Amino acid sequence: MEDIYASQNPIIASLHREADVIQAYIQQPLTLEDPAALTVRLSHMDVYMARLSDIMIRAKTMKEREKNSYIVQNEAELNKLTATISNRKIDAYLQEHTALYNRLDAMYHTMEHLTRDLVTQISYIKQQMQTHC
Repeated sequence: MEDIYASQNPIIASLHREADVIQAYIQQPLTLEDPAALTVRLSHMDVYMARLSDIMIRAKTMKEREKNSYIVQNEAELNKLTATISNRKIDAYLQEHTALYNRLDAMYHTMEHLTRDLVTQISYIKQQMQTHC
């Protein structure tokens, strides 16, 4: 299997691979009939959300370091440019970092939504079980 991240910065590639593991988990289908399975899924989601938060912090920190380093190394060139062009050059340089952070952020919001949905499903099933007993 081809490594789609091989051309990227190795640290960014490793963070993408970690995100791939989480993405694969959240894409697994659910069985809505079993509240115990949903509860287990919810607990795994909590763990993955914590892990994703850690990855996001690392990605954001790495992006800020790269940005600061780029600005220091290219200060003379950037000062000759307008602020808009300077910012575009910096953004272009940080494209891989930005793409990673945006992916992680979208995944986090998806997981928040899925977690709320799981809690709702569990509550509904428990209520149905109490009503039928």
